[in-house]
Amino acid sequence: MDGSVQSLDIVAKEQERLAGICRIIDRAAADRNASLAQHDARTRELEQERLASVSWREKNDLAEKLLEHGHHDPRKYLKDFCDSAGSPYFAIIGIDDTDKRIGSKEYLIGKQSLLDGNRVAVVDWRKAEISRLYYDYEEGEDYLETIQGREREGVLVRKDKVGITSQQLHRLETSSASYELVDGAWQCNGTPFQTSADTKSRAGDHRLVDIVALIDPDQFRMITRETDGCTYITGGAGCGKTTVALHRLSFLHFNQPKLFRPDRCLVLMFNRVLRDYVKKTSEELLGKTRVDTFSAWSLSALGQLGVYSLTTTFEDPHGARKKNSVITELLDRYAKETRKIDPVMDLWRFFSSGYVLDALFADDRQRQAFAADIQQKLVDKVRVVSFADVSILLRLCQLRRPADAVVPGALNHYDHVIVDEAQDLGALELAAVLAATSARRSLTVCADEKQKILSFVDGTGFVNFRRQLQLSGLDKETLAISYRSAREILELAARVSGRPVDTSKSHSGVVKFYPEKDRSSALRKVRLIVEQLVGREPNSLTAVICRQKADVKTIHHALAGVGGLHGEGEVCFEPGVLVVNAHIVKGVEFTNVILWNPSETDYRQTEIDRNLLYVALTRASKRLYVVHWRPLAKGLAA
Repeated sequence: MDGSVQSLDIVAKEQERLAGICRIIDRAAADRNASLAQHDARTRELEQERLASVSWREKNDLAEKLLEHGHHDPRKYLKDFCDSAGSPYFAIIGIDDTDKRIGSKEYLIGKQSLLDGNRVAVVDWRKAEISRLYYDYEEGEDYLETIQGREREGVLVRKDKVGITSQQLHRLETSSASYELVDGAWQCNGTPFQTSADTKSRAGDHRLVDIVALIDPDQFRMITRETDGCTYITGGAGCGKTTVALHRLSFLHFNQPKLFRPDRCLVLMFNRVLRDYVKKTSEELLGKTRVDTFSAWSLSALGQLGVYSLTTTFEDPHGARKKNSVITELLDRYAKETRKIDPVMDLWRFFSSGYVLDALFADDRQRQAFAADIQQKLVDKVRVVSFADVSILLRLCQLRRPADAVVPGALNHYDHVIVDEAQDLGALELAAVLAATSARRSLTVCADEKQKILSFVDGTGFVNFRRQLQLSGLDKETLAISYRSAREILELAARVSGRPVDTSKSHSGVVKFYPEKDRSSALRKVRLIVEQLVGREPNSLTAVICRQKADVKTIHHALAGVGGLHGEGEVCFEPGVLVVNAHIVKGVEFTNVILWNPSETDYRQTEIDRNLLYVALTRASKRLYVVHWRPLAKGLAA
């Protein structure tokens, strides 16, 4: 058979299969809607009968019928097939089982189960006993697994990836060939299955992508581990720490719904950029689970603890001192030695304690000035606190409650909490998060000490927190392979960080250096690069990353008129061009990065500056351009 005819035959079979699945989805939706309509009509009928009744006995009888009827609401057991992207499945696996009653069989793996009557048409990826065949085995390998309580063995004879958008098949990757729909025609042996940047460009949405089709065996093992206690996930930039944590929580929701209730779980992100980055994916994965920053959560937790009429400010000349890990022990001591008063006044009284003043200030003049300011706040009953104060106030309010007290959203409440970028949280923030979890103290902590970029946060707090978790049976997991960035970008980042990197699964990309004679010529070069990128890939997202905030304004002005230029300093996830500061891009990724003048004076030989440069480099997925006119930071120069 001719190769092109054979490829068309394979594609035609999969198009026919997809059409059948789409019909099942439509039929299931129609049946569900009919059941809901019938149930709702009966509810209205009972309510009208109850309203029309003049007998209290009859009213009570009808009320009981309404209550019983509500227990059988189809919404509780007929789950809607939520397929917002029109992609009902992403993989096909075929097995040849030694049990002749099973024999040859194929499964479709998707983000949600789909039933056709009593038959499973699509298997949810979180049903690990089946999906493990896809994630853990390669085509042609023998498998031995326990499925539905029975030992099963055989050979995996098929493992294909499929790309479906809006219920249209546009990609099929088999072990021998790739088929792609290009301009309405199918092409055989196209490019390898896309990187996350390619997937985002296709969708025109550069937020965190759904990785279920891309999970590797190590990630799948972490996601599906049986433990429900603390898990610590570490690894280099782009290895998937955050995505593994989110999918792990989704797995827990699916498999242990009574222990991990979505509305009693919490995901804490490093900043608003990261929060927004994951929100779309988290809605599909995690349902009602709250995704927020530590600052936003802590303020709402204070409200739950009875702290009202609070005003916050970013201004605090002593903010770095208040991040000292010693504050945690001092707060414990203070809570034991004093009685509860108004929470904010309690905070000021804590700061006025002699042992606190001695711990924070070695200089007598500074100590006296701070003490006088705090005393005046007590006298004036000031309720304006800095964000550095918020975590101290939250932890103090938690300590004022009985150890076994449960306060929704604030204390002994959450079934599970994900803490992302934990290396940049202080001791008090971490203690407050731990106290907010239920008695099982179930957390997933994602951290990479090579990406710690906040110099004012005392790093010993995270070290002590990790040690505390280890004493309670912490499971440590390390992700070694980076998937985000191209091989050339990772190798450059490894030179900067001194951290070895595994590029075995990395795609190829571009790293180019453009030494210019001065700022003006560098600005012209940046504009030229940006115009070429936008013209070549209009659906991509390019970021110009600066070390100094002042440079953001200058470069944004120089790019005026370029198509797709987003607002100055704005981080969004639509195609186009961003000009941003290095401190706000941790955790996100861009198709292309232009690193603006990473000089040895801007990125000095300190741990924090090396980490910040490492973070900036590893935001790039496919292309990295370094435009400079000053001597480059160590590690960048060849």
